[in-house]
Amino acid sequence: MKPQAAPQTPPAPLIDAAPALLQEVRRLIAARLGVGTFGLEPMLDELGQTLARLMPGPGDARLSPEEQEKARASFAGMVDTLEDVLEALHRSGRAGRVLGWGER
Repeated sequence: MKPQAAPQTPPAPLIDAAPALLQEVRRLIAARLGVGTFGLEPMLDELGQTLARLMPGPGDARLSPEEQEKARASFAGMVDTLEDVLEALHRSGRAGRVLGWGER
């Protein structure tokens, strides 16, 4: 008899997963950087606000196609900037200037 695979939980829809993903990014940054987040909170807050505008909840107003396009471009730019900042912090941590960052 062939063993049955355990039922798999379907992945969460993107609209449910996106806020959780942003919270995980916040958690990882806080864990790596400790108390000082090097001014990343405003950027993370803005990412969250843009994400909320792009993925409104039930009953919330939806953006027009033009506003969606602008918000997506803004979100992509913020993610690119965040990536650059985190990479710079990682490199400086490997150089020993930021404790706990860049260690594996």
